[in-house]
Amino acid sequence: MIRISTQQFAILSAAILMGTTFMIVGSYAIGDAGRDGWMAVIPGYLVGLPFSLMILSLLGKYPDLNFIEISEKILGKWLARIIGGIFSLITIYFGACISVQGVDIVNRALLPTMPNYILVIFPLALILYLYYSGFEVMARFAEVIYPLIVFSLILICILIFPHFEQNEIFPILEEGFMPILKAVFSMTPWPMEYVLFLLIMLPFLPNSKKDIKTMRKGLFIAFLVVGLLNTIVVLVQILTFGPKEAARVTYGLLYLANMVEISRTINGLESIFLIVWLGMSIIKVTGFFYAGLAGLRTVFGLKSRKWALAVGLFYLVFPLYLLRGTDAFVETALIDQYAILPLGVFWVVVVWGVEKWKSRQKKAI
Repeated sequence: MIRISTQQFAILSAAILMGTTFMIVGSYAIGDAGRDGWMAVIPGYLVGLPFSLMILSLLGKYPDLNFIEISEKILGKWLARIIGGIFSLITIYFGACISVQGVDIVNRALLPTMPNYILVIFPLALILYLYYSGFEVMARFAEVIYPLIVFSLILICILIFPHFEQNEIFPILEEGFMPILKAVFSMTPWPMEYVLFLLIMLPFLPNSKKDIKTMRKGLFIAFLVVGLLNTIVVLVQILTFGPKEAARVTYGLLYLANMVEISRTINGLESIFLIVWLGMSIIKVTGFFYAGLAGLRTVFGLKSRKWALAVGLFYLVFPLYLLRGTDAFVETALIDQYAILPLGVFWVVVVWGVEKWKSRQKKAI
């Protein structure tokens, strides 16, 4: 089995963790906490860090196993497989919903008259290519795309500076801490999405003590950097649009990109930015595509490539006939709150807790 490096792990983690959240983080944070929404972003992401560290703590004891297989050894075969089956269905469905969001964003901002099937087929072909090429290729793709995402976000924030209204960020803590806590809770499912992906990533990670220690540091940096970038995006939206308008706009970053101009001659750069941003969407969809199929393979033994094509067909039909437009935004929010968040918290805490309890029992004997 080909393992990715600790550096690839950190970058791929940051890419999955960020996903497409930078497109919608403003509407979440500002919608709940107003002009103080930027304060909730980093705490909202850091909620997922302890769960990620719990998972990594099991890597040295159970090398070459994904979390479903680890759960079988700790919780028993049938309970682990029931949870694993639920995990597979959630990840496959959620990945399809994210793909619909990508189609909706491109339709709105770049190609409003383009037939949807074209906007679905080309990303799906890249997703299938990344899947069949293996985990390392997906990690290398993230190494290319993620720096471009970081660069594009920083560039927008710099170039949009002339539109800032500094007074929009004051007064700070106008309504106290409760709206900030509400915003933190709204964003908590985003790092839990990454936690679900990490469950399947384990067999592809180096498992020496030194590498695990390095990956822990990489995780902390990934969570902090993604949280900081999204904090800056929220601040820029508040300073540019004001809190009321920023909360109203679903994809605020698209409007920011449309306002960017260089020397008053070059503008309309949102098309270039959007192409890069779609790469991040493809990484995240591929991650959930891979997670869902790995779950099916572990729980039901479905190892044939025909099953990957069957799931790919679902990813083709779903955005064309079953879910369209902003309905995907609502659907992903519901899955986040009522499926991904409770599943991630319950599963990781129970497996980690039972494993610790069993270890102590063995030492006592």
